[in-house]
Amino acid sequence: MAKRARAATQGRGAAHGLERAAAPKNQERVSHVAENYLLSLYLIREEGLRPTIVQLADHIRHLPPTEGIGTTLPTVAGMLRRMVREQLVTLNVKKEIELTPRGLLLAENMVRRHRLAERMVVDLLGLDLHLAHVEAHRLEHAISPEMERKIAERLGNPTTCPFGRPIPGSDYVPPPGETVTLDRATPGVTYLVARVPEEDPELLRFLIEHGVLPDREVLVVEAGEFRGVLVFATPVREGALGYSAASRIWVRRA
Repeated sequence: MAKRARAATQGRGAAHGLERAAAPKNQERVSHVAENYLLSLYLIREEGLRPTIVQLADHIRHLPPTEGIGTTLPTVAGMLRRMVREQLVTLNVKKEIELTPRGLLLAENMVRRHRLAERMVVDLLGLDLHLAHVEAHRLEHAISPEMERKIAERLGNPTTCPFGRPIPGSDYVPPPGETVTLDRATPGVTYLVARVPEEDPELLRFLIEHGVLPDREVLVVEAGEFRGVLVFATPVREGALGYSAASRIWVRRA
């Protein structure tokens, strides 16, 4: 308990230190670790979550172990101080992390490579969907701009990844209709799955087995929030999810 308290205190102190970071310094390239931070911050923004240091550290913990990134609050705060100096992020008065124009551009490029890599390993190489996210992490850092263009052309210039998320720079146009998370869907109403979480292979395997995939139909049979369990049905089969998992699945009215 004392260790956790010390870590939290150090994390808070490091967070305040971000505001006192040294003068910005431009660099032609960013590190492998910084690329993963940019990717994580982009995904946090995409989910509509508050991009705080704690939220970022939690997201980084879900990256594949092969990325070899430290996840303690002091480690994350230290890396963010470096990214402030490199003009990739800033910290606003609410202690939320914001991408600079340069950071946003690099983050979009990173996310584009990641999602094209997911498309490539699934559509061209036939890799099982639940393995695509991890393999894409192995490939994304090594894809050059020329290779990126070739992959996009070979895939027919897709606008979404296999999990339903838009590919930056692909002229993606959202389908009509409001999207909500599955835990907020109206029972008895048929929805189409818009996107599913990709970073949890076990959850993804469960969703695949139950037919909860982009552009497939799903229906909430019973919303038992007081029990913490939501029962759903698809043309494949019926199943149940905890509300935390259901809140990570986005759907739109069919």
